[in-house]
Amino acid sequence: MESKRMTRRQFTGGAAKAVLAAGAIPSIAHRVAAQNPDKIRIGVVGCGGRGTGAAMDAIVSAPNVELVAMADLFPDKIEAALKRVRAAQKGGKRDFAAQYGSLQIDWDRADAVKVTPETCFSGFDAHKKILETDADLIIFGEAPGFRPRHIRAAIEAGKHVFAEKPVAVDPAGARSVFESAELAKKKGLGFMGGTQLRFSQPYGAIIGRIHEGKIGDIVAAECYWWHDYFVRWKYQERKPEWSDMEFQVRCWPHFVWLSGDHIVENLVHNIDVMNWAMGGPPKSAVALGGHINWEDWPIKGNVYDHFFVEYEYPNGAKGYASSRHIVNCAHRLGEKVMGTKGAADPFRQITGEHAYEYEGPFDNPRFIQWGKFIESIRKGSPMNCGAQVAEASMTAILGRMSAYTGRAINYEWALHQSKLDLMPPNPGFGPLPVQPLAIPGKASLV
Repeated sequence: MESKRMTRRQFTGGAAKAVLAAGAIPSIAHRVAAQNPDKIRIGVVGCGGRGTGAAMDAIVSAPNVELVAMADLFPDKIEAALKRVRAAQKGGKRDFAAQYGSLQIDWDRADAVKVTPETCFSGFDAHKKILETDADLIIFGEAPGFRPRHIRAAIEAGKHVFAEKPVAVDPAGARSVFESAELAKKKGLGFMGGTQLRFSQPYGAIIGRIHEGKIGDIVAAECYWWHDYFVRWKYQERKPEWSDMEFQVRCWPHFVWLSGDHIVENLVHNIDVMNWAMGGPPKSAVALGGHINWEDWPIKGNVYDHFFVEYEYPNGAKGYASSRHIVNCAHRLGEKVMGTKGAADPFRQITGEHAYEYEGPFDNPRFIQWGKFIESIRKGSPMNCGAQVAEASMTAILGRMSAYTGRAINYEWALHQSKLDLMPPNPGFGPLPVQPLAIPGKASLV
C-alpha cells in the first residue's frame, strides 16, 4: 500500500473528504518493525463488522501481527469473518463520520490470518475458550452488553485487551470495567478502548490548545450525532427457528440490554470528546428523550429515537448532548466547545482571540491508535485507557438513565450506588421477553 497523507485543508476541500484509506501506515509499520520485531497474536470475540475490522486495523497498523483465534455466539459469523479476511479488498468511501477513520481499508494481508478450525469457538462460553489459546491480545467487538464480563475474564487470564466502545451499558457493567482497568494496571496488561478520536491529529492539536487556555475558561460544550442508520442497523428478518435470545443478539442495536441505546452506542464518541475538553466526567445530568416514530423501524425493540441531555461539569460549565435517528431529517455530527475568549470545533478550528485552523496531516486515527498500543506492549509499558473509556460509557449511561426516568441524576450516585444491571440472569438460548419502552416519569430509577 502506498503511503498517503493529506492535510486538514485538503481533507475538508472536496472529494478527499470521503477518502480515508491506509493513511501513513507503511511508514508507521516500517519504523516500528525496526524497533519492535516481537510477534503479537490476536484473538477476536464478536466477529461482526467491527470486531473483524479492528483485527484488520491492527494488522495493517503494525508489523508482525497475526490473527490466530476467533469466537462468536454464532458459527456463521465466524465463517463470514474468515471469508472477509482471507480475500483482498479495496478500501471504500465513507462521507459521513469520516473523522473517525474509514471502516473500509485496503486489505491484502491474508498471510497474517493463522486461524484454524481448532481456534474457532462458538456459543455462550466462546469468550472463555479463546482465552485458552496462545493469543496475546483479545479484541472485543461483541454486543456491548456482554463486554464487562468478557473484559474481566480476559484480564484475569493475563491477556491484553482492546474493547470497542461502549464498554458497558449500565452502572453495574461500568463499575466492573473500572475494576478491570485497575486489575490490568496491577498485572501490567494493556487495555485500549475504541474511542479513537483521542488519537486523531486535529482533535489532539485543538483540544491541546483548549487546555492551554486559547479559548479562555470553558463555559459550555455541545455534541451531537444525528443520522438515521440506527433505524435499520443490524436488521435481520427473524427466522422461525430463532429463539428470543438469538433474535435479540443478532439485532442487538434495537435492545437496551445489549446496546445501551444509541446515546451509549454512538454518541459515546462525542461525549468522550466533551469529557476530554472538560478534564473529566460531569457531576450530573438531566435529560429528555423518547420514540416518536416506529413506522420506519423494522424491529420494534425498546430503544429511543431521540435524546437531549444537559450535563453539568464540576467547573460549572454545561455540556449539551443530543442524538437522533429518524429518517428524512438533517444529519449532524461533531462537537463544539465555547469559552470566554473564543470557541472551538475540535475537528477543525478555533475562532476568537487565538484563532487557529488545523492544517496538518490527517491519518486514520484507528491506525495511529493501534500503532501506539502495539508499540507500548512491545516496549513493556502497555497503555491502559480503560478508565477513560469507562468514564465516557458511564457518562452516556447517565444521560440515558435520566431520559428514561425523567429524573436529574448525580454521576457519583449512578456510578457507585445505582443497582441497575440490564444483563438477563443466566443468559442462554430461549425465551426472553422484550422489556417495554421506558416512559419518563413512570420508569423507576434503580
